[in-house]
Amino acid sequence: MGRDFHYMNAEMSFVSLDNMINFWNENHMAETNIEFIYSTPSMYVDAIAKENITWPTKYDDIMPYADSEDSFWTGYFTSRANDKKYIRDAGHTLHSSNKMFAMSSIDQQTTSAEVDEMINAKEIMMDVVGIV
Repeated sequence: MGRDFHYMNAEMSFVSLDNMINFWNENHMAETNIEFIYSTPSMYVDAIAKENITWPTKYDDIMPYADSEDSFWTGYFTSRANDKKYIRDAGHTLHSSNKMFAMSSIDQQTTSAEVDEMINAKEIMMDVVGIV
């Protein structure tokens, strides 16, 4: 459950879930003492609170997610939303500066020392954005 675009037909999904819930409750609930029901977030939170569990606090990111061999989505499921915004902003700034660099490079009045300085600044920024 939860794959992108997997449940685009809500009626079909709920009919299937209804069938599964009914089948389980009619055939397996008595032997397992587990009843399938539709729930709400508040019902879930209340049930968890009744368990009186002390949950650990996680301060770092989750492990890198891989959806195939050598295909990692590091940072995709990050808990550091501000960092993601800073990275996006830095990428936009880098992209904009590349356009400005290109325009300045073709300007007849730009000296070769200024072009070298822009290239150096661009490489530093590319390194920083890449590391982040």
